[in-house]
Amino acid sequence: MVMNTTSGQGRRKSNLFIVLLLLLLSMGISGYWLNNVSDKPVIYTFPPSLSKIVYGVNVDISAMIAGSGYTVWDPQGGDFFDLASRLGINTLRITDVRWATTGQMRTRAIWRQVFDEAARHHINIILLLADGGDKSALEEAHTLLGDYGLASAPALWMVDLANEPDVSDPQQMRELQQEASYIHQVTPKIPVTIGGWKSEIKGSPGTYDWQDPADIPEFIKLVDVVSPHLYGFEQDAQNDVTPAQLTQRFLAAVLQQARGKPVLLEEFGASNGLATTTAATSTGGPAWQASVYQSVLAQVTAEHAQGVMGAVAWIIAPRPVWPNSDSYQGDMTGWAFVLNHGQRLLPAAKVFSTIQHSG
Repeated sequence: MVMNTTSGQGRRKSNLFIVLLLLLLSMGISGYWLNNVSDKPVIYTFPPSLSKIVYGVNVDISAMIAGSGYTVWDPQGGDFFDLASRLGINTLRITDVRWATTGQMRTRAIWRQVFDEAARHHINIILLLADGGDKSALEEAHTLLGDYGLASAPALWMVDLANEPDVSDPQQMRELQQEASYIHQVTPKIPVTIGGWKSEIKGSPGTYDWQDPADIPEFIKLVDVVSPHLYGFEQDAQNDVTPAQLTQRFLAAVLQQARGKPVLLEEFGASNGLATTTAATSTGGPAWQASVYQSVLAQVTAEHAQGVMGAVAWIIAPRPVWPNSDSYQGDMTGWAFVLNHGQRLLPAAKVFSTIQHSG
């Protein structure tokens, strides 16, 4: 029998082509799978100035001034900064109720002393700007950063342009942009943020949607750090949502909108049960407050590699009452964990150092 060698060679070439094609396809598919289905988490790289985990507190400047009526002392001896350092607090977001309500600026000596003491204790300061009386936040920035020279103070770590501004208000957004431009001019290496946000609900003037991650695109170009606020732990617990779950879900939604910028949970709080907070009757208790602090600080620590810088608690100690306020919060005793000018420390005070040592 005579074989048809031509047809045999054709079949061998065809089979070889099929084998090569299958090999190339398998390599392509495996390469695609390796590149797109990796289970390795994305690791966030912070700018050097923002790299350490933030374990912070909100505090009114009156807590740091002797003779203010709200002065906090360390029960083991020392001042406010000694106590904060001993508790493991490394960041302060400073408010000034007197300025915000009257427009009366504290002296250069007082502000310089606060910043110098913070630097001596290796504590960073988030400077919160606010309108004061009939004066603007931009005027406060000019005084503190310019006239008082705080733009070059070693403790200055971040500038907060406003507390919970309405990002749907064009006028407020223009004012924030003016503040940011000035800060970039006088201290270009210091990042700026806004402390939380709200937006007016369309069709309902005077009513707002608070801390909605969907609003972040409205201001993301303005800030270097996205700084949301988170409350409502008691209410969510009634629906079987733990503080850790609430924190994780909220931060995940914020990170999704942050466009790769770092996220700082700049306010969170829980009631200690000793006074009213945002309701007419007291809720929570010292143990509950400590458990919320533990959950939140543990969660932000776990998510640091994903771009979460840390958290700043509301609030360390009582502060002056807002004049003519009908708020149940009063002097913030219901939120605080350092009472009686520092002589009484609630369980939440121990969480800062505990969470750092556990890591």
